[in-house]
Order: sequence, then C-alpha cells, then structure tokens
Amino acid sequence: MAGHKIATEYMESPLSVFEELRKEKERLTSLYNHKILDTEPDPDYDRIVKVAAHVCDASVALISLIDRDRLWFKSRLGWDQEEAPRDFFCSHAIKGDHILEIPDTRLDERFRDHKLVTEKPYIRFYAGAPLISSDGNKLGTLCVLDILPKKLTAAQKESLDTLARQIVLQMELKLQKEQLKQLNTGLLNDLQKRIEQKDKILKLFSRFVPPEVISQHLHANSPGFNDAELKYCSILFCDIRGYTSLVENTHPRNAVAILNTFYTVMSDVIKTFSGVVVQYVGDEIFAIFGKPFSFPQFERNAVFCAMEMMRQLENVNKLCREYTDRQISIGIGINAGEVITGTLGSDEKIEFSVTGDNVNTAKRIESLTKEHPNTILISETVYEKVKDLVGVKVWDPINVKGKSQPLQIYEVTGKRNGSKGTGPEVAEQHA
Repeated sequence: MAGHKIATEYMESPLSVFEELRKEKERLTSLYNHKILDTEPDPDYDRIVKVAAHVCDASVALISLIDRDRLWFKSRLGWDQEEAPRDFFCSHAIKGDHILEIPDTRLDERFRDHKLVTEKPYIRFYAGAPLISSDGNKLGTLCVLDILPKKLTAAQKESLDTLARQIVLQMELKLQKEQLKQLNTGLLNDLQKRIEQKDKILKLFSRFVPPEVISQHLHANSPGFNDAELKYCSILFCDIRGYTSLVENTHPRNAVAILNTFYTVMSDVIKTFSGVVVQYVGDEIFAIFGKPFSFPQFERNAVFCAMEMMRQLENVNKLCREYTDRQISIGIGINAGEVITGTLGSDEKIEFSVTGDNVNTAKRIESLTKEHPNTILISETVYEKVKDLVGVKVWDPINVKGKSQPLQIYEVTGKRNGSKGTGPEVAEQHA
C-alpha cells in the first residue's frame, strides 16, 4: 500500500505543476490583453486608491498588477516605487478569492523575514483584495499597508472588496472603449476605402456615360432605365479616313496607340466646346451638343468644335509619328434635330444611347467625306444656324441611304469676318 501511495503522488505531482503553469499563462494573457501595464497615471484609478486609504485608515494604498516577474503599481498613494519584486505580499493575495489580511507581518512566518518588513518602510500591516477579471483571472490586488499593526473591520473589508470590483470594472470598460475605438477606426478606414473605391468606380463609369445621366440614375427612385427622352441637339461624327490601310502593317500596340492619341486630343476639343462623347466606334467618334449637356447655340458649338478638331489634326500627326510615317486624315459630319436619349441594355450590361433618324443622317453625312479627306460637312439644318458665322461651299443635293429626298450638304471652309470661333476667315463659296 505504501508503494502504491508513493507511485500515486509521483504521478499526480507533475500534473499539478503543469496545471499551475497553464493557469499562470492564462492569467498573464488576460492581464496583457488589458494593455494596462506601464501606462500613464489615470485619475480614475487614483481616486479609488485615495478612497481605499481613507476607508481603511492606511498610510499606503496601491493598485498592484502582477506581471511575470514583478509587481507594477498602476496607482499608488504613500509609496514611491513604481514596481516591486514578484515576492511582494500581493502574490500571496491572488492565491485566494477573498481579501488576504496580515494584521502583523512580524507575527506571520511567511513575511517576518521579508526585506520590506525588516527594513524601510517596515511594513507591519497588509490587506489586499484580488482584482478578479470577468474571465476569472486574478490580475493583481487593491491593497492597503501601514507601518503599524491593525485589523480591518467587516465594513472596511467590504469596502475594500467593493473598490477592487470597481477597479476591475474600470479596467474592462476602458478596454472595451479602446476596442470600440479601434473597431471604429477600422470601420472608418474601411468606409474611407469603400468611398474611395466607389469614387474610382464613379469616375471610371463617367468615362463611359455622361455625368448628367449618372446623376439622374443616382437620384432615381427606382433602379429601372426609365430615362428615355426626346432632345434637340447637334450630332457630330468624326472618322479617321482609311484607318484600316493606315495600320495594315502596323503592330497592334501601335495601332491602339494611334487610336488613343486621336481619341484623347479630339475628346479634349469636344469637351472644350461643351460637347459630350457618346461613343467610340472603331476609329470613329460620336458626340452630341445639346441640353442638358451643353449651352445654347448647339449648332454653332458643334461647327466650331469641328473646325478646331481639324486644326488639332496637325498635333495628332505629330504625336503619332513614332507609330506611323503616314499622315492621318479625318472627315466630320454634323446634323441637328430631335434624337432619343436613354439607357439601353439588360440586367447584365447597360449603356447610354442616342438614337433616331437625325443620328443616322449625321452618320450618312460623315460617310460622304470618304472621297474628301479633312473636310467638314453639315446639313441644311445646321447651316441655317451658322450661315452668318462660317464660310461654306455648297454641294449639289445628294441622295443618301434611308432618305427619300436628296440632302443639301454644305462644306465648311472657315470662319466669316467678325465671327467668334476658330479657323481662317473665308467667304461663302458656291460650287
């Protein structure tokens, strides 16, 4: 039997050591999670320490937090040191769940030879209430000390215990506040990133759809595409003449670079004259000038824009010299009238569209420039609005596909004297 008893103790002893190590690790983890060690003084804790000293009629009061190998004092009254060795009285106080009171340290065999008892400050009395966190770990103590022996009354013990609970409550509230602050900071950062991302998407989307259309959809009560409208505007088509043969033996990268250069320069001109690019189709630009996209005098804006596009063609050719040794030429056709604008598509894909007979007519007029590179052709509707501003060459009426009657076409040759626009001043000519 004796041998059996020895064997049992031998087996149980290591397990208890491991259990103590596990609990200590858990306790330290809980303490470190509160992020309170080595922090600045806090008036909330200082007030509690003052109350504890007053209630217990003690000359010293401390909030003691027990680290791995030291005691650190979060708040202290009547005590100079910021920390003490781990063998301080408080390390014994956290072994139990209730207040540890030592009425006279000289009479307690555990402490009578302690340096703080035998030397200054000659501690004779100690009482410490454990600081027990909500997860059950003992983080330290609220303790009172004195150089004279004494014994706390039941009311004083109850007050000390209550104050210890208040300290833990403060610690956990401050931890929650800090966690909420960090969470809010994280949420704000995430929100800022989402806003920036949405701004990027909106800016990207605005390169595909006119801003006015985007604004209309953003303020709509429903996500449907009920934005179809009948508008009066000027329609401009600008096409690179002979683009296919131009890039026939060109590297695809250079072919794309030519188009992007052309689009960039010409789109800037269109924007300057309050126009809106509706679509890029191959080597063609489709733009409109009219409410709500531009100011009045839509026809004038479109024609002056076309004249400036012709002037900027020289710049396009300079920029494209590294991609091709051939000259780029263009043709522009302009018409004016009622069109249908609106968002077309499905749940998967949508696009802003401008349709109608007047759009088709503008495209037909632009196609007439195939045999006449670097010309601007306008319809009679446009001519009636700009005839006092620009010089023209009158073409013979032309039959075009989709039209029962021949179209009267005018070739813009320049700006008239005294008109506010662009281009050379050339008087009206007749073919």
